[in-house]
Amino acid sequence: MSKALIVIALGLLLVGAPVFALRPVCQPLSDEDLKSFNTPIELRTDRDFWVKIFQKRGDRWFHCKTWISRQFFF
Repeated sequence: MSKALIVIALGLLLVGAPVFALRPVCQPLSDEDLKSFNTPIELRTDRDFWVKIFQKRGDRWFHCKTWISRQFFF
């Protein structure tokens, strides 16, 4: 029984940790931030792993990165 629990816990950890670390975290960009871009934000195609970094939701722009990227590189 205890071996089965260890295997299940290890499996959950191996699947859960990357899912948690690679989830997108987005922060709204201020108007000042938008004005400071050399390349217009509409033309940027930057990506962080699989997440498009600059996303427009409604009428606001957001700066999105994976959780792990935010922790190491903000």
